[in-house]
Amino acid sequence: MNEMYERRVLTAAIVVVVLLFNLLAVTGSAVGGDTKNTKGKIAITKKDNGGRFKIKTGCLIYIGLAENGSTGYAWYFDKLDMEYFEELKDKSLEMLPENKTGTKGKPVVGAPMLATWMLMAKKKGQSELKLLNYRIWEGPQTAVDTFTVTIEIE
Repeated sequence: MNEMYERRVLTAAIVVVVLLFNLLAVTGSAVGGDTKNTKGKIAITKKDNGGRFKIKTGCLIYIGLAENGSTGYAWYFDKLDMEYFEELKDKSLEMLPENKTGTKGKPVVGAPMLATWMLMAKKKGQSELKLLNYRIWEGPQTAVDTFTVTIEIE
């Protein structure tokens, strides 16, 4: 990919994440490595990798990670502790590239996707959310990227 296209894809990904989380009225975020106290909802993105979050029981957790499904690579939970989290929803959204006028273009074969999950914190304790990016037929041992956050539920 050329540099201009990569920049547009990254910009589109950022816009999609911002719009998605604004649409869902999500509040709270953290920078990787920091601990942030949040109450009702929290949005977690790739920039939060390695971060720690302190949340309340019943808090909704929104995770959004870019992936390129046309190459076969997708994000999968490696560690989703069902004792502490309930998965409410997962969805992939196509990130539409901008056209020459700066507006969103039509769907493009091979365009990046935004994988999203909505989880709910079920009980007090501490757990880790870990996702791996790999081709399902090659298995998790071939992951090309990892994403991990630690969640403390009060």
